[in-house]
Amino acid sequence: MKIKVIGTNTKNRIKLLKNLNRALKEFEQTPEIELVEDREDIETYNNLITPALSINGNIVSNGKVLDEREIKHYIKQYSNT
Repeated sequence: MKIKVIGTNTKNRIKLLKNLNRALKEFEQTPEIELVEDREDIETYNNLITPALSINGNIVSNGKVLDEREIKHYIKQYSNT
């Protein structure tokens, strides 16, 4: 599983990353986590509002800080894609 946390080092991106780390404690599989922070890289995601979360290439949130429960839901939903 590959997870990307997209956005510059803002308060909301930090909150999203903390919530992601808490949510991942429930799962046995250790995903590859990538922080996409470079503005040019972020712009390749066309009209994306940060912070954003991508799981296996699927943008699951855009401009929102997901809580632990929401992140777990999306990990379960997209873990096999």
